[in-house]
Amino acid sequence: MKRAILSLCIASALTACEIIPKDKTKQDTTTAIAGTSTLASSRLPTDSADTLRGVPAIPPESATMAPARDSGVVTMFPETPRRGGVVWILAEGFFPDAPHCTWKGAVLPCYRTSSGVQAIVPLSPDAPAGTYGFTIDRPTGRLTRQIVVAERDFGRELIFLDSTRYALVKRTSDISRDSRALRPVLRAESLEQRWSGEWRSLLVRGSKSSAYGVERFYFPASDSSRSVTVASSLKVRGSFGADTITSAATDAPGWRHAGVDIAMARRTLLRAPAAALVADVGDYTLSGKTLILDHGQGVVSAYFHLDTVLVRRGELVARADQIARAGSTGLSTGPHLHFGIYVHGEDVDPAAWAEMPKFAREVVKRP
Repeated sequence: MKRAILSLCIASALTACEIIPKDKTKQDTTTAIAGTSTLASSRLPTDSADTLRGVPAIPPESATMAPARDSGVVTMFPETPRRGGVVWILAEGFFPDAPHCTWKGAVLPCYRTSSGVQAIVPLSPDAPAGTYGFTIDRPTGRLTRQIVVAERDFGRELIFLDSTRYALVKRTSDISRDSRALRPVLRAESLEQRWSGEWRSLLVRGSKSSAYGVERFYFPASDSSRSVTVASSLKVRGSFGADTITSAATDAPGWRHAGVDIAMARRTLLRAPAAALVADVGDYTLSGKTLILDHGQGVVSAYFHLDTVLVRRGELVARADQIARAGSTGLSTGPHLHFGIYVHGEDVDPAAWAEMPKFAREVVKRP
């Protein structure tokens, strides 16, 4: 009897205890930045909605809890991306030697930083609006985020050219040759990030800029005296100066504007917006005298219709270095600069690129 009573007492003492882990891990969160000046610092609880368009804070693929050093905090900018723009993503707290990211199921280059892993997603104007998946692999599981890309109307323009300029748009074989030469340059993916800090603006006081992404169709000047319409079903061939396909002779020549045109006087001095390697100096049918700068890690800037190029291929330039003078070469109706930004080979709106968040201005370490 005594032994039974002793056993009962021991069992009662054990069931009265609650075992509590010594520490708990951080939860997986996502922050969408509403502005460029500071990063949002709030961390959502696991039962809250993600700040990026209602995405759950912990996607199913990322439900495995991570150690404190692998927090899974993901910061995205901007809060409402649009077609033709760009999304900057920073996944904090883990540091793989060779980061692996995907966008729409395809591999997207991404790089290790002092804070974690950074990716830049170009939102091609040729792709429809919608919700697309972005992933980053980490040792404890895959982080998945859904990015909602908003619609954007780029508009259309009809441009009437004199006989000399109109002859340029009919040189389809030369344009295709130029495109094949430029395409690999614009898709450069060098490992080193060469820029740091804020990029210089190329806009000069009093200058005007034409729209990015507009579909432009070209006609002889003689057609300006009659009513000219473009069927809604007619599509442009590709992006200006970088891509083209041969179309039927009856189609109006046309390209999507892959940058912004900045009005400026002939021979206006141009300076590098950020440090870069001179990737190409050439003279092409549509873009005229052309300069391409490789800023590293998939970011390239392009300068078309130049009067003079002041640097040579393979040369390294620093921010604010003199690089060229504006002109009116190639398919141009007056002195101006065509300025373009390419990310992983896709052209993006330079105005969207100028809104770069603070974390993207820091130097990204080589993986």
